[in-house]
Amino acid sequence: MKHTFASVLTIAMFCTSIPFGQSTSAQSLNYNYLEGNVAFYPSYGSGPGSQDFTGWRVRGAIQPIQEVFVFGQFRYLTDDIDFAQAHIGAAFRFEVARRTDLYVGPSIEYVDFSPGPDDFGFGLRGGLRHRINQEFEIGIEARYVNIGGDIDDDYVGVTGTLQYHLTNHFGLIGELDVEDGDIGFLAGARVNF
Repeated sequence: MKHTFASVLTIAMFCTSIPFGQSTSAQSLNYNYLEGNVAFYPSYGSGPGSQDFTGWRVRGAIQPIQEVFVFGQFRYLTDDIDFAQAHIGAAFRFEVARRTDLYVGPSIEYVDFSPGPDDFGFGLRGGLRHRINQEFEIGIEARYVNIGGDIDDDYVGVTGTLQYHLTNHFGLIGELDVEDGDIGFLAGARVNF
């Protein structure tokens, strides 16, 4: 498959999160995690070619130093066509208040439509995370992604995330994802290291 390289790269990055993991106290923000989700994007794309995509996503992050974390994701969606997307990047985090961070950073992007083209591009992401209390954390992220080559497309996306911490090391995730007006719903679990 065309997206095998991106899959292997993303999974390898996640596997390295255990050695780099830093212990965190309750109610702090954690940038060392591995997460799995199911995904549903109804009416993705406009016009007669729109897709009701279903699939899955895996993502994670590691924080090798206090001010920087490395992140990555692999997403696979399917309907009449298959859509695979992966990215890896790094971001600077800024603590703006107790249990509240802002972050911003670039990413390398990969997109594969099957049947259809595949290509690389770049992205820029910025967001806010806030740990409300022992149980709940919220986040919002905005991104700009530009894919070149045969795809030659760019888009703006916004994601809102809610995490319910069952323990300090395990949480449930709900997410609303909007890509150029197309809405997706994701749900899953996160392991915090």
